[in-house]
Formats: sequence, structure tokens, C-alpha cells
Amino acid sequence: MMKSFRTPIVVLGAALFVACGGDAQTEGEVTTEMADGTVATSMSGDAADEREVALLRVVNAAPDIDQLRIRGDNMQQLPAVDYQKVSEYQTIDNNWNRFEVSGTVDGTYGPLETNRAMMVDGFRYTMVVLRDEDGGELSTRILRDEISADNSKAHVRVIHAARGTDEINVVAQGGETLFDDLEYGNEGGFEDVDPWTGTLEFRTEDGDRQLLTLPNVMLEAGTSYTIVLTRKGAAGVEAFWFSDRQTATQP
Repeated sequence: MMKSFRTPIVVLGAALFVACGGDAQTEGEVTTEMADGTVATSMSGDAADEREVALLRVVNAAPDIDQLRIRGDNMQQLPAVDYQKVSEYQTIDNNWNRFEVSGTVDGTYGPLETNRAMMVDGFRYTMVVLRDEDGGELSTRILRDEISADNSKAHVRVIHAARGTDEINVVAQGGETLFDDLEYGNEGGFEDVDPWTGTLEFRTEDGDRQLLTLPNVMLEAGTSYTIVLTRKGAAGVEAFWFSDRQTATQP
């Protein structure tokens, strides 16, 4: 469980995602919990591999767009996603895909931005949609999701999509720095950490200014957490989250 992860900034403040390596294919089904308490279960990576599909979900980190839509090469349209939300995993049956992004009210595809990506059968991916650094065009980044089966650790990833904010450090209050120098448009993690309850702090690179605090955070063993930092206009930094956990497979 993770609490208070849609908390506004505490002190005023306000960045290309790199796909993770390693073996991201899951043996068990994955249960995803969203910040609003919504829970969804997706097929195992092994089952997706047998069906010759990859699994893709979409994060909307573009503050001016609700009902964001993604369409693939074969005209497959993914479910619309509101700002600060993540969709459920959807199956993708092409290894190479050129995705189009639409942010118009009528769902017209311009496209505003295209992104060609290779996705491997049986693996999970998160597409993050955000504005480029000058706030003009929409940009997409596709991350490979590593949903760890290690039940001795919690696993944390932070995505910096708070445009207008410089590099950020993520600190466990009273403890270690989990990520430092995290730039706009980049992800940090997944980082393996001991199960922990406390306050997460998001600070400027020099550590002098606190941008956001998230109290009452519970990082549970065996769960992979994704925290997305966003910013809307002149407002402060906000965060939303979702978590993933593999279902134990029967021997």
C-alpha cells in the first residue's frame, strides 16, 4: 500500500526515458493498484509470450490533455487516459509499432507525435506521454517494466515528468537518497529497497530546497512502485503513483 501519493507541493518548485534491461517477463499474473484504489489484473508474461503479444499501458503526464488516445500501426486504439492516470495493460501483437498520439476533443489523429518502438512478446511496457521541454510538442517514451518477483525487497521507480523543474533528488526522510540528479524526461529505477514506512522528500539537486513531500508512504516487500512527478503550469510539483505485484505461481 502507498498513501498520500497525489499530494500537492509543500514548497514551491517545479525533465528521454531509458528502457530497463534484464529479464522483465513475469511467470505469474500481475496485479496493478492505481492511486485511486482501482485494481486490475493482467496476464502473466509467460501467457503473453505463448499468445505472441506484448503488454503495453499508457501514462498521461501531459497536463493540458484529458482523454489522451494512442493508436498503433494496425489502427488498434488504446483506451483513453486522463491526466495523472495510467491505463490497464493492453495486448500488442506487432513487434514493431509506430504509435500515434491524439489529444484533440474529437479524437482526431494529427498525429501530434509518432514514436516507433520494438516490443518483445511476453514483456511489459509503459508508454509515458508528456510535453517536450519547451512545452510544445507531445513526446512519448516507452519503458520496459521489470516487475520483480523478489519478495524480500520493495522496488521503486521515479519518473520525472514535471516540466519546468530542474534535476531532482529523491530522499527517504531521515535515511538514504534513493535517486539523485534525476532530469526532466528521465526515469530512475527500479531501485531495490528494504520495506519502509515514512516520508519521501523530493528536493532540488543541491538539496537546499524541498519541492514535495509525500508522508505516510508504505513500501511493501514484493511490490514494484512507480511514482510519476508532474507539474501543471505555474503550479507546484505533484505526484501520482501505481504499484505492481506478481501473483505467486503454483509449484
